Amino acid sequence: MVPEIVYSKYSQAMFDIANEQHKIEEYGNELKTIRDTLQMNPDLWSFLLHPLVPDRSKKDTIRQIFADDVSPIVLQFMYVMVDRRREAVLTAAIDGFIELSRAAQNIEVARIHVIKPLSAKEEAELVAGLEKMTGKKIDPLYYVDPSIIGGVVIRIGDRLIDGSLLRQLQDMEHALLQADVTNEVTDAK
Repeated sequence: MVPEIVYSKYSQAMFDIANEQHKIEEYGNELKTIRDTLQMNPDLWSFLLHPLVPDRSKKDTIRQIFADDVSPIVLQFMYVMVDRRREAVLTAAIDGFIELSRAAQNIEVARIHVIKPLSAKEEAELVAGLEKMTGKKIDPLYYVDPSIIGGVVIRIGDRLIDGSLLRQLQDMEHALLQADVTNEVTDAK
């Protein structure tokens, strides 16, 4: 686990620049693209982390891959991370930026577990309901989870909304067991 202090100053510096330039959302989207690319390409990630690869080669590779898709300031952010030998915390720094930008934009992440993917209309209705309930803009992350049997389980921050069929069955089982225990106690008298 990387100490938060190591990457948070980079996250904060990038956020301050984005805020000053009124480009929080734009830079956030670009940084997400970089993070996703690194996560989907382990060879690229290994290359950037390798201690024997010269900084110049790392920065050239970054430029070749991302220059057409991201702002010069976002490229510079990555170059600074390489120059300071902080490649290992690059994705953590990006995640830190994303958290800061969500807070600034009053956005909450909703982790939504469903049995099968929802239609676009169902997603829109669910997100609208969650936004009304929380009073915040919702950034949904969907997970297909057959273990819930049916329904939906939603986690927003430290709140859990469990409308799964699995939970309902567990509640029913508990109620039946409680009733059985109560009957045994009453019958024993």
